[in-house]
Amino acid sequence: MSEGRRPGSRRSPSPGERLKDRVTIVTGGGLGIGKVYCRALAAEGARVVIADIASDAAEDVAEAIRSEGGEAVGVTVDVTNPESAEAMAAEGVEAFGGIDVLVNNAAMYSAILPKKHFTEIPIDEWDRLMAVNTKGVFLCVKAVLPAMREKGSGKIINVASATAFSGAPGFLHYVASKAAVVGMTRALARELGADNVTVNAVAPGLTDSDTSKGLVSDEDMQQQAGARALKRVETPEDIVGTVLFLASSDSDFLSGQTIVVDGGGILH
Repeated sequence: MSEGRRPGSRRSPSPGERLKDRVTIVTGGGLGIGKVYCRALAAEGARVVIADIASDAAEDVAEAIRSEGGEAVGVTVDVTNPESAEAMAAEGVEAFGGIDVLVNNAAMYSAILPKKHFTEIPIDEWDRLMAVNTKGVFLCVKAVLPAMREKGSGKIINVASATAFSGAPGFLHYVASKAAVVGMTRALARELGADNVTVNAVAPGLTDSDTSKGLVSDEDMQQQAGARALKRVETPEDIVGTVLFLASSDSDFLSGQTIVVDGGGILH
């Protein structure tokens, strides 16, 4: 044994190689926090499929990654449509030969602001949000599973929300959808463990992102910051490290867990 390494220990990857050649799909990757995830994954060597209903935005992120020497493709997806989700997975396989990681990030949030009492939520808004935030996760996992089974491994990262633990008022349908994601993460982990596929979730707090600017007041941002153990506003970059950890081999024996990343607002 050389260099004093213990049996079973792994040599740490070089910077920029933590996710080398791992084919990673990020839904909702064209805008907001999803765009930040895509750039960070590519910087660690992942081959990224940016999947978004906003096709121009997805291609813009892919082009930015390619201009920096990374590998990326933009694809159009409606996560509420099973055929569209399956086409997304097929495009990932065609472009890069397989699928290693799925980040279920697509969600309705900014479209439902400002907050409203639950008695004022329109039924069609409830149905549309549940279709995107909950059914979309279900359909995208189904779509990528055959490729992960063929490879003999995979990592699914669901994006939940700290609101599922705080019970934040004013957007009951959003909170309910993200609580469902936490439950789905646990059940899917049980069902997919035999396939060597891990399923975990990250639950961010209120985050100062491109999509929240102009929709969430500075007062609300500062109020959230004051309620945290770490007294500052959360940024998309604060969440990236957890996503990279869950996508990497460092989390190979972790499944069914939800990691709250909100600066110590929810002590979970």
